[in-house]
Amino acid sequence: MEKEVRMGTFGSNDYKFEVVENFFKRPKGWPFVEVADVAVDRDDNVYVFNRGPYAAIMIFDKSGEYLGGWGKIAFDFIVPHGVSIGPDGSVYTSDTGDHTVRKWTKDGKSLMTLGRPLTNTPEQSGIPFNRPTHFTVASNGDLYASDGYGNSHIHCFDAEGNLKFSWGGHGSGPGEFDTIHSVYVDIDDGDKIYATDRYNNRIQYFSKAGEFLGEWTNVNLPNDVRKGPDGNFYVAELDHRVSILDSSGNLLSRWGDVGANVDDSETGSGLPDSPSRNPMIVGKIKHEPGAGLFGAPHGIAVDSEGSFYVSEVSETFLGIDRGDRCVQKFVRV
Repeated sequence: MEKEVRMGTFGSNDYKFEVVENFFKRPKGWPFVEVADVAVDRDDNVYVFNRGPYAAIMIFDKSGEYLGGWGKIAFDFIVPHGVSIGPDGSVYTSDTGDHTVRKWTKDGKSLMTLGRPLTNTPEQSGIPFNRPTHFTVASNGDLYASDGYGNSHIHCFDAEGNLKFSWGGHGSGPGEFDTIHSVYVDIDDGDKIYATDRYNNRIQYFSKAGEFLGEWTNVNLPNDVRKGPDGNFYVAELDHRVSILDSSGNLLSRWGDVGANVDDSETGSGLPDSPSRNPMIVGKIKHEPGAGLFGAPHGIAVDSEGSFYVSEVSETFLGIDRGDRCVQKFVRV
């Protein structure tokens, strides 16, 4: 087993981090293949939602030791996409291939399925679900799902899974979306809702009733956002970088857009074309960018100590198998 190694300093000003190589101690021979998303629970255990052939959910403690796993591709999941952990330890997942979102116990017992497995609703109909991207829970038990690839809506359900209301629509105006890639509920701030609006290059935020409150536009192709214990927001951006923003959306630190092995002669990542999706990634990553840098950040999570994790599905987007580096841990210096 390879030894954990801290190497490289990234970030700027008061927000500098080291990347931890060889952090996750998986069972021998178990690949991640791709890590669609990552989440942490109240004990700082790390849930790695991957597309490998063994356990789709792999759970590690905060030292990187493997605690267990569950879920099989083609049985429990088709295309794993988003994962979050509720205050009670329940696990919430989205499956873009199955057109469902699900609630599980932390040891993999199914508690709820919303949507019809393997059956999508009409594209851009606003009816759940067409390739949902994320699923999470508010402090009162309400459930929020971003229906982001085939629809452009956020849906709110009650704790029993009954649809309460939806909002959105395809476009670039307030409350509209062009690929809503994730939804985050800030339970410490009145259940304020944050949504990564990828191809509009912004993060929108709303009241728990879906009322538009504002937006942050200093991001590029944002895929995921989480709040850290410092009150700042950590953003995974598809454009091979991460950003740290304060509670007003001001940039505190950023890295990955400079220093990656980029071929600027090409644009695009091979994703489907859309009139509003131009350009995709300016400078397509052609080779392994190295520890602490990124190909195509897809998910992010922050633990109670202020360390954070970035997941990637670089094989899909860029033709790169990053191996252990498809989920990296960063520790504050």
